[in-house]
Amino acid sequence: MKVILIAGKARSGKTKAAQLLKEILTKKNEKVVITEYSKYIKLFAKDLLGWDMVSEPKPRAFLQNMGEYVRKLKTDTYFTERMKEDLKIYEHFVDVVIISDVRMPKELEELSSFHPIKIKVVNDLASYDLSEKEAHHETELALDHYQNFDYIIKNKNESEMQEILEQIVKERDL
Repeated sequence: MKVILIAGKARSGKTKAAQLLKEILTKKNEKVVITEYSKYIKLFAKDLLGWDMVSEPKPRAFLQNMGEYVRKLKTDTYFTERMKEDLKIYEHFVDVVIISDVRMPKELEELSSFHPIKIKVVNDLASYDLSEKEAHHETELALDHYQNFDYIIKNKNESEMQEILEQIVKERDL
């Protein structure tokens, strides 16, 4: 099983990159799943706020605060440990797992045993609708100086992103 980690800030294009990668790989007859570290936090938002887990705007402040609370309450590797458990299950059903919401260095490093492909999506032109507090939250800043990405993709438009992702698939023989 291949693991692909997609990192980036809010509105950078992480989800779009994951969807495009899934389309590319599915055309090659690969079984692909897209998952998220934040899926457990989103379940709390669903239960506590009635959020449907997809509608915009996301309850970003709640999600950030809940993630912070869980990391402090449990451990700062809580989400990576949960993902490792999930990956052990996924490996029996799929060829490729794409984790589409990497925000913290530990979320990249703690999965090293899976030899993941690490992709950062950057959108310099994005117009963020984050509050000042949300924009300066640890989950928006933690990867600013992280150096160990295999690829950094500038998200200018969807067709250009697709071409780059197709090249990555070809290079990595996925």
